[in-house]
Amino acid sequence: MLSRLILSAVLVVAACSTAGGSSDDTAATTAPQEATAAIDPQNPLAYDDADCNFSTPLQPGVPGSPGHLIVSPRNPNGDSELAVLMRQFVDDLTEARIQAQGGGAAKPMFATHRMMRCAWPTNPSERDQAYDQRAQAYLFAVRQFDAAPSQLSYNAIVANCVACHQASCNSVIPFIEKLKW
Repeated sequence: MLSRLILSAVLVVAACSTAGGSSDDTAATTAPQEATAAIDPQNPLAYDDADCNFSTPLQPGVPGSPGHLIVSPRNPNGDSELAVLMRQFVDDLTEARIQAQGGGAAKPMFATHRMMRCAWPTNPSERDQAYDQRAQAYLFAVRQFDAAPSQLSYNAIVANCVACHQASCNSVIPFIEKLKW
């Protein structure tokens, strides 16, 4: 139960970095780069996070970093790297739900979603140990869905989004709840 709450809190923090609006808006033209984690095929819930974790220093000057926000039609003032990534999460979750509901194979999401641990948030001071713990819980739910897509594992991801946003940026919770299956 505690890990589920922590996981929920992670997605909330990330979604708050999107600074309002809906995912219907056009996404930013520059998305954060995806890294490849070493995932053990014998244990898909385990992975090597050495390249993207709380200790990973964030690089100044990259798109989405302070002073280098990612401009889009949705937000001409620009967004942080994490805000753009969170919008991608919404798109990924929507697509995964549609695929799984139709009996098809959902595209694995973990490789992209894991980048939340090493992406510039809107407020850099919010990247702390508590955020990282929530991110890890969220990513565990994503790995569970990737390993065995189901309504239960999908809704666990969404529940972790809501729980995280209860800790920070709760204005997006009604939007997140619409993602439920």
